[in-house]
Amino acid sequence: MILRKWNYKAHEYEPFEVPDDWNCKTYCTDMSEIVNCPHCGARLLFGNSFTSLEVHTATGMGYGICGKCHEAEVKRNLEAMHE
Repeated sequence: MILRKWNYKAHEYEPFEVPDDWNCKTYCTDMSEIVNCPHCGARLLFGNSFTSLEVHTATGMGYGICGKCHEAEVKRNLEAMHE
């Protein structure tokens, strides 16, 4: 599956591939559904996921990611703002 990941330096999206068998979601009506973090593949409850700042749909909706990867995204975002 090909997602889109924001490149802070180029200021554009780049293709971001995840395995086809991963369950990566931006929206879910069942907060107890198990999803995969598109960055690391960690399995977590959708209700425990954070909205990605980098990995988005074509309409700009962020995918659900794990807390560890969310912290890394926030750090990259802050670093890019200060460059």
